[in-house]
Amino acid sequence: MKDRNVELRVRRLLVGLWISCSCVILGCSSSSGPARYELSGKVTFNGRPVPVGEVSLQPDGAQGNTGPGSIAMIKDGQYKTDPVTGVVGGAYLVRIAGFDGVPVGDSSEGTALFPMFQTKIELPAQASTYDFEIPAAPGAAR
Repeated sequence: MKDRNVELRVRRLLVGLWISCSCVILGCSSSSGPARYELSGKVTFNGRPVPVGEVSLQPDGAQGNTGPGSIAMIKDGQYKTDPVTGVVGGAYLVRIAGFDGVPVGDSSEGTALFPMFQTKIELPAQASTYDFEIPAAPGAAR
């Protein structure tokens, strides 16, 4: 169990680093680059709100989206990107990590509720909402 938590934390760190590097390469400044929009919504697992976690949004280059990436923290089943570092719209690859929120050992986030969930979505070029339901047995992207 401890190895799985370490693995998930390492994955989250790598996703965060990837997004940070993408922001540096593509530009995250609000004064340059494309307009960015707030994205918010709910994240549930087995029909229940995910207590804590992270939603990572990576532009899907295979679908022609070369915009910047974004990341949002999940708190009590809700997430929201900052409008300044939000999404540009278009096709995105999404990775979601969710935890029970009960501190265990070195992890203040607790135990992982599910393996890293991945899916693809299409977003409008405007502020919007998008809810994610993580299935009981997450697998292939919906």
